[in-house]
Amino acid sequence: MGNDGGSIPRRNEMVREKKQDEKTDRKTQLIAMNYFCALSKQPLREPVVGDMLGRLYNRESILEYLLNPTVFGDGAKICNIKGLKDVKTLNLRANPAYTTSQTTKRPVQTFDDQPTAPFVCPITRKEMNGNLGFEFVWTCGCVVSTQARKEMAESNQCLVCSGPVDSKDMVPINSQNSEVLDLLRKRAKERALETKKSKKVKTKRKHVDEPDVSNTRSSVSVLDKNTKARKTVA
Repeated sequence: MGNDGGSIPRRNEMVREKKQDEKTDRKTQLIAMNYFCALSKQPLREPVVGDMLGRLYNRESILEYLLNPTVFGDGAKICNIKGLKDVKTLNLRANPAYTTSQTTKRPVQTFDDQPTAPFVCPITRKEMNGNLGFEFVWTCGCVVSTQARKEMAESNQCLVCSGPVDSKDMVPINSQNSEVLDLLRKRAKERALETKKSKKVKTKRKHVDEPDVSNTRSSVSVLDKNTKARKTVA
């Protein structure tokens, strides 16, 4: 071996190349997730919705999936969406430099060879192309870059619409961090429980506010009997 003039790669070189390839694949995947609907694999176009884990979808694809869960084949593996309450319609800032043909003519390959992103941060004007972190507010759906939120003074108001914001309402878009995803799942469960409790409270209030029809009818019946008795005596 080695007499043919070639060289045998060392083990550390092979490991380094493998890690580099894996890193490139992750970056390419992250870029694609910011350009294409996670279900239909079609270019993202408004209205766009985000789920509790920060995955992006075309709203029409979600509607198709809810009507027919097998329409996209592996849809059930991709998302855990049972209804429109499980997604939030996003308030995105369109990128004027973007054209749909840029993502339909060729796939995203590398960071050095990628089309213009369809959306930008309304604060920094940075493209939402996978290079920078983005997040949306679950309560209002506004999307901003993580950089914009960190650079602005801490506030309990949305940077875009000025609506009320709690730190628990921030959903990172397309996070690959398992710890972050676990936290988002936990928050989603807590949000579901809060919604369930609020519905129970509203139901109780409704019963309290509604007049007791049975008692009213009984009272009317008694009055009628008394009236008839008076007429008979007269």
